[in-house]
Order: sequence, then C-alpha cells, then structure tokens
Amino acid sequence: MASEFYRIFRTKLSRSIFFIILLIPCVEVVQLLLVKFQSGHELYPPFSFFLSGSSRGHMTQALLLWFLPLFLLLLGSDTVIQDYRTGSQNIFISKYGKKKYFSYKLATSFLISFFAMFISLLLNFILVSLFFMGGKNTKEYSLPDNLLFTLSIEHPYLAVIVFSFTACLLAGFAGLLGASFSLFFQDRKYSYSAAFFVWFFLVIRDDSLMYLFQPFAEYGFDTLLPVLATALAVFISIPALIYFYEVKFNDG
Repeated sequence: MASEFYRIFRTKLSRSIFFIILLIPCVEVVQLLLVKFQSGHELYPPFSFFLSGSSRGHMTQALLLWFLPLFLLLLGSDTVIQDYRTGSQNIFISKYGKKKYFSYKLATSFLISFFAMFISLLLNFILVSLFFMGGKNTKEYSLPDNLLFTLSIEHPYLAVIVFSFTACLLAGFAGLLGASFSLFFQDRKYSYSAAFFVWFFLVIRDDSLMYLFQPFAEYGFDTLLPVLATALAVFISIPALIYFYEVKFNDG
C-alpha cells in the first residue's frame, strides 16, 4: 500500500490537488483574520474552525465539500483507469487475482481520501488555534430539546473532534465511491460524472449530507442520524455491488 501512496503523490497533478485541498481551508483562515482586524474582536478557535462555517457566504466550504469526490478522483482514486489504459491492470490481476487487486484499489482510495481530509482539517485547526488563541467561548445558551447542540456548545473541542472524524470518514467514502465507479466504467468521463451525481444528490436533498459536516448547527441527533444512515447505505452498497459484479461476473 505504501507503493500506491508513493505512486500517487509522485505525480504533479496529485501533488497539486493535495495542495488545493490543504489551501482551501487556509483561505478561510485569511478571511477570518480580516474580520478580526476589522472588528477588533477575538475569535474563538472551535467556532473559527473550517467545518464551523464562520466565514461570510461559506464559499470555501461549498468549494471543497460540494466537489469533494472530484478532488479525490483527481488526487488518485481513479488510478484503476490509468492501470486499465496502460495494460498494467491485466498484469496485476494475473499476479494477484481480481479479488486482491480490486480490494487493494478500493482500500487505498478510502485511506488516501481519509488522510487527505484529516491533514487538511488538522492544519486548519492548528492555524485557527494559533491565530485566535485569545478568543473565548461566548455562546453560553442551549437548546433544551437539542441534546447535540447543547453538548457541542458545552464541549466545543469535543464537537470539533467528532465532526472532524465524521468528515474524514465521509471523505474516505467519497474516494471509495469514485474508485468504485472508475473500476466499473474504466473511463474518466463516466466515472467522474457518476461519482459527482451521487454525491451531489445527497448534498441537495432536504436532509442534506452537508449537515454531517457542520458542528454547532441547529440539527440534532434526530436529523443527523437518518442522514448518516442514508449516506452510509449509499456509500457502502454501491462499492459492494460493483466489487461483487467485477469479481464474480465480469470476465472482460
């Protein structure tokens, strides 16, 4: 698996996409610094965190999170297409077998996507902690009927950790989704379109996938748990069906 990581990050495109994934949350830090200097008020690090969406317009969150599957495909989730085009896929399958080759590709895509999001969010939190270390938690109110919101306000750093892990997990599944469609279509045009369609369909629903990325929002467990269950059902079933089809039935 280390060789796959090396293979991906030695390419100029993958390094550029990884840099962009790191850069977008940093742009938000710059926006918040401007707000701090203009207003003279200290900001609180957890509320200034990228996922908290404190910047005006939330453009950075929309740019990264709405188009996340495309970023992750460009990062390396589509390497199976490159293997197919160069003919190396047949060599790997002959050497290791379909089951092992496809499992390896899907697992690697999940892990690379997970850790790309993890590093990006970690860097963002380090920056907001440094630049806004003097800020205090001024949100002392609670919503009696919303346990999640109340707990998040009372324990903001814990909320950041939980939602960050959820974001990394969903990023892993976004990479897995892209890798699965790449495995099925063997064509970037169809793979990218299918991955984006499934992801964006979940984003624009009334119970949006984006709720799972937002700490300190008004959504409670009664809203988020069904959204999470639906997302996991989609992100697990599609790769599982494609994997089963490719391993058991596709002899091409």
